[in-house]
Amino acid sequence: MTQQLPHPDDLSNEELAEHAQAWRRLALRGDRSARAPAHAYETALRERVRASMAAELIANATAAGPAPKRPWWRRLWPLSAEQRVTS
Repeated sequence: MTQQLPHPDDLSNEELAEHAQAWRRLALRGDRSARAPAHAYETALRERVRASMAAELIANATAAGPAPKRPWWRRLWPLSAEQRVTS
């Protein structure tokens, strides 16, 4: 192929997925020159998905905050019935 391939950074997520699928179809049909572009587009798509998932996980973790620690001695002396009732 002599055509210039678009760089993955220049494509949107949908366009990147379409390019990856199209090149993979060509590679599966036996076009040996299609394997490298298919792999490059698929790798770029996976990296984008991982980055967006990581950002979402970090945002959720910072919003929730750490859980309050329970004193170690509560395992030995649990709360009595009167102390468990909260108003």
